[in-house]
Amino acid sequence: MKESLTKAVFSFKTKILNPRLHKLHQRTETNLLAEDLSAYNFKKRQALFQHAMGHSKFYKGKYANLSMAETGLQSPQDFLLLPPLTREDLRENFKSIKADNVASSQYYKASTSGSTSAPVAVLHDKRHPETPIRWRILQFWGVKPWENQAFIYRFKKPFWERVMNAIMWWPTKRIFLAAANPSIKELEQFVCNYNRIKPTLLQGYVDVVYEFALYLLDNNIKIHPPKMVWVTSAPLFEEQRELMEKAFGAPVCDQYGNTEIMLIAAECPEQNGLHMMQDSVHVEFVDKNNQPVPPNTTGKILLTDLTNYAFPIIRYEIGDEGKYRDHMCTCGSPLPLMDNVRGRQSMNIETPSGLQIKGEHLMAMFKGFMKYFKELQLVQEADYSVTLVYIPRDIRKAKDAVQKMQSSLEKRARHEIKVTTLETQSIIRKNVKSPLIVSKLHANQNN
Repeated sequence: MKESLTKAVFSFKTKILNPRLHKLHQRTETNLLAEDLSAYNFKKRQALFQHAMGHSKFYKGKYANLSMAETGLQSPQDFLLLPPLTREDLRENFKSIKADNVASSQYYKASTSGSTSAPVAVLHDKRHPETPIRWRILQFWGVKPWENQAFIYRFKKPFWERVMNAIMWWPTKRIFLAAANPSIKELEQFVCNYNRIKPTLLQGYVDVVYEFALYLLDNNIKIHPPKMVWVTSAPLFEEQRELMEKAFGAPVCDQYGNTEIMLIAAECPEQNGLHMMQDSVHVEFVDKNNQPVPPNTTGKILLTDLTNYAFPIIRYEIGDEGKYRDHMCTCGSPLPLMDNVRGRQSMNIETPSGLQIKGEHLMAMFKGFMKYFKELQLVQEADYSVTLVYIPRDIRKAKDAVQKMQSSLEKRARHEIKVTTLETQSIIRKNVKSPLIVSKLHANQNN
């Protein structure tokens, strides 16, 4: 079907059948024309704070002794005095965080996978879906929302969900690959369908998209190059990016998001950091006292969702680290830049003396080796020992690489822990995610 007809049907559906989404999309693009995005961002924080104080029992109590409880946020400095929201707060106060003036039809519940710590649950506000921000990111790359798209996830969607998805997006064609141990026949069928519809977007979890890229490379299979490949849900190794770009013949877009706040920042084609969605989320990089660190300095990340009025999330300490870049992108977007998030504070290898080896440091240590593996995972036991569990791509090179990684990790840990290696056919999953580190050190605390 010609693109003009597909675009016309899409425009009709959004303007006539879903006018609220159409207005949100227009408003999202208008936000980028604001003369001062920082001022706009602060106004949204002021409004969210007032809403939380008026309709969330949790925040009324949390901020009760602050002067802002009476005066409201008068300046950005006032905002810095608000104590952060922790994962423990979410787990222990779920019902009281929820706003008391929101109907059940206006939100839905989402839970984290527990890949880095004990799971938490939040509510997402249906009145402010992430779709307009998604379309903005696609627009960075020249992908139109009415163009054909392909998705690779770990598990197959339920039948009726697939039927409804097909109806909702018709005549746009969308195909899905469930990548949890797909058969050769299923992979061949997906490649056939893919080349038939020629999608402009391929999206999925980092690990499963990477596995599919290796399948194409190892079998010398060519596919129609999309405009971009969008990977989510885990840090992206540069070797993985390089191999995926080779397999798909297209650039790979890294993003930063999570279950709690889904679309926080994403790359543009310049690939010089991630553009923060400053009109929908407030991102802070802070020190141990929760005060701002200078630009280009690594700090804890605090997140504030500026659009979720069903379940306010204010200065949420998610457990990630990152840094703010003090220059604007050459692409011309007014959205500020942050570095790609390479690892999590909670994704650490620990030693008996208290030494912490962060996920981002492990990614740097393992640079140059990832191309020899289909998957890799570090499992730390309660006695501090670590097993490097791996699924090889090239058996000989993988064994050589994993021995070097074993030696590097032992040296980095000052030889305080025992590191062993294990070739396997599968690794530990946390729901749909494949965490780099699985720690059993504090299992009792997280249960």
